[in-house]
Amino acid sequence: MLKISNISKRYLKTVALDKVSFEVSEGSIMGIIGPNGAGKSTLLDIISGFQNPDEGGIYYNDQPVSLFKEKKQLISYMPENLTIYPDYTVAAFIDFIQLATGYEDPELIKTLNLAKLKNRKIRHLSKGYHQRLKLFFALSNRKKIIVLDEPFNGFDPVQLIEILELIKEKNRQGRTFILSIHHLYDAEKICHYYTLIDEGRVVTTGSIETLRHKFGVEKASLEQIFIRALQ
Repeated sequence: MLKISNISKRYLKTVALDKVSFEVSEGSIMGIIGPNGAGKSTLLDIISGFQNPDEGGIYYNDQPVSLFKEKKQLISYMPENLTIYPDYTVAAFIDFIQLATGYEDPELIKTLNLAKLKNRKIRHLSKGYHQRLKLFFALSNRKKIIVLDEPFNGFDPVQLIEILELIKEKNRQGRTFILSIHHLYDAEKICHYYTLIDEGRVVTTGSIETLRHKFGVEKASLEQIFIRALQ
């Protein structure tokens, strides 16, 4: 289990996160949802070790995970604004990642449909295929926890189905996911639990059934719960 405990982060007078706490069960898919500017990306940066909190800590199976090196061994992170070497070909980037991680997953390359573009430079990829390459970067390892910031950007409806199934399959294989998702309809298709953040604070957390009960909106969609929770 991953435990986020009382995480706070400030930038001068701006409070980005204020005592954020929640838990992510091993083998689950947690959706981090909230309006723009709520602090979602800052939170994922801290969970993944790319920023340090001003207060609070991260725990895995009740053991503190405080050093970047420790988080790097446990967590794979795909930031929303990840930049991949634009002058590499797709094949060169894949080879580089496989050499760096010592991990090969031909099925992942096939599922992401990257082989047909192996000789194309990354700078010439469409947004959707650039996003596929970012997912390859995040998933091409043996790490237990995968953190993805807006992983579904750039996909059309057919492509999105493929990517959702890919993440579900990796989850069935035992990997835990934390996803920041802007489109709540997509979040409802894949997440087991949700943590709603607004103005740097946790508004609520739980499964959709738990949230429906809490807000008294039986059979409501995640979007309807989201609106009710922020009123």
